[in-house]
Amino acid sequence: MLTKLQIEHYAIIDELHLDFHEGMTVLTGETGAGKSIIVDALSLLLGERASKEMISSKADTATVIGLFTLDNEKMKHVLRDNEIDFDDTVEILRTISKDNRNLVRINNQLSSIKVLRELAMHLADIHSQFDTNRLINPENYLSLIDNYRKERVSSYVKDYQNSLHAYQSELTEYHKLQKEKEETLKKLDLFQFQWNELKDLHLQVGEEDSLMEQVNLMENLDKINTVLEQFNVAMDEGMILDQLYRLKQDLSGISNTSSEFESLSNRMNDLYYELDDIHSTLQDKLERLEYNQSDYEAMNTRLHTLEKIRNKYNQSIEELLEYQKYLETQVERADNYDAILTDQQIKVKDAFDLLMQEALKLREFRKDLAGRITKEIKETLNDLVILNADFEIRFEEDLPKDEFDNKWFTESGIDAVDFYISTNLGEPLKQLSKTASGGEMSRVMLAFKSIFVRSNQISTIIFDEIDTGISGYIAKQIAKKIQEISKISQVISITHIPQVVATGTHHIAVRKEIVKNHTKISVGYLDYNQRVEEIAKMISADKVTQASMESAKELLISE
Repeated sequence: MLTKLQIEHYAIIDELHLDFHEGMTVLTGETGAGKSIIVDALSLLLGERASKEMISSKADTATVIGLFTLDNEKMKHVLRDNEIDFDDTVEILRTISKDNRNLVRINNQLSSIKVLRELAMHLADIHSQFDTNRLINPENYLSLIDNYRKERVSSYVKDYQNSLHAYQSELTEYHKLQKEKEETLKKLDLFQFQWNELKDLHLQVGEEDSLMEQVNLMENLDKINTVLEQFNVAMDEGMILDQLYRLKQDLSGISNTSSEFESLSNRMNDLYYELDDIHSTLQDKLERLEYNQSDYEAMNTRLHTLEKIRNKYNQSIEELLEYQKYLETQVERADNYDAILTDQQIKVKDAFDLLMQEALKLREFRKDLAGRITKEIKETLNDLVILNADFEIRFEEDLPKDEFDNKWFTESGIDAVDFYISTNLGEPLKQLSKTASGGEMSRVMLAFKSIFVRSNQISTIIFDEIDTGISGYIAKQIAKKIQEISKISQVISITHIPQVVATGTHHIAVRKEIVKNHTKISVGYLDYNQRVEEIAKMISADKVTQASMESAKELLISE
């Protein structure tokens, strides 16, 4: 629950420090006094977008800090997952800057809006007229049902989504193969011709470089022959190897006198054998050197052919070999596409069947939830003076026709739901979005809230003037319902209704005043006598009369 709130330089609030307590706390004050600013500040702590327009004109930054107790394991789980240290509390800090350098800190560790929103799901919930408007939009109905048992539904949704992604992958592959078949058949003659052309050339990696080297050798045969002859003559007439051998032996004889001579002897030994090997190799080369005109012409012809095919396809020999493999695959596939497509269709069908199993499991679980919600909604609406109300959650029962009928599948399932209500005995059920009045809609939404607060273990719930336009006995019943919720979760209620105010355990008054030509907000808890006077003003339109004072006392006593 929320225990402390600190606001600095936010809108017209220069500085505000508030302690909050368990149970139900009501905030009152005339319209424009600043209650909505406090709610806006609280919404920042729950991950709402920040606007630099809300920074006080006298400052460059605004700060909102909230201290919450860690009431359930879900909050601790989020903190652990994001490696945020904690004990038994969590402090959230939001800083808004005019230069857009906004900060989020959780327990004094830099964090992100994403993490804050994940944590805020378990910290608090703000219920306003906007939430009531959400109820008339059928697009939100499925999430309302899922939120009733969010963690349980999540496991079903996860299994469904895994099957959905597998199905989509197989279906995508099927359509890809269909497209490939069409394109291949259109180009089959070309593919066949190109494959035969490349296959008949018997291309080899590195062949071109090898041919160019051999041609270059033949073209320089005279020069090579002269050099090798001269080398042999020099070696033989100079008896170079014999002389080196004697020197090698002499140096070996003194190698044991020092490590330096031993090293030089080893090098001389290596030099002798290396030169001997070079001599043998060059002699062998000289003996095998010959010029063959027909070989020379054949190699040049092959080089010309390779150059021509490279230029034709604008690819290297290596790339042409890869392309040849591709062409071979396409030509072979052209004769087997029907079988390939049949095999892939079986995979699509199997994935579709598994997906439908998971989708129907999810639907059945949701229907079970819908039945429980319906029962609780009817009971709660009766408590909120919508007597003889009937309520029903209807599921669209149609199903996909076959494995290619994929328009039904979304990330949340195949379910479409609508809410139907009848608020008068004997009247038929009609769509909630088209039938309920404003006052009824507020009560229906309050009924939903009271159910979901229990099911989701939300620590703090903030009601922002949800009771506007309600009075009399209905206001009294709404007050009781909010009070019931406060026994499960901490409730902070911004209200103008005397019955709701009287129900509160704690009462905070928000005042706006002018000090030295500057608007300021003052906030403070009221004692019993101050509460009597505040409620009396509400009863008699800001005029405190004896009758309104007595009525205020009666309201407080009755609570």
